Amino acid sequence: MSDLPRMLSKREIELEELEEAKYVQSLRDNIEKLQEQLNTAKKALTEIAGGHTVEDAIFNHQLIASKALAAIGGDDEN
Repeated sequence: MSDLPRMLSKREIELEELEEAKYVQSLRDNIEKLQEQLNTAKKALTEIAGGHTVEDAIFNHQLIASKALAAIGGDDEN
């Protein structure tokens, strides 16, 4: 008889469902954050590709890239 799985109580099932819901919400939060980072990077690349005069291009590209890195957390490695 010890080989049979034990039955879970209603409370244990509720706790497991709550943990699963927390995990799913955590995944959704991570997806949302990654989507925001992707949107920031896409916006920066679109601005960079948008065409500037040669004189403005270097300054603008550096400024845009710096802002994008700051927004997505890319500046914490320095």
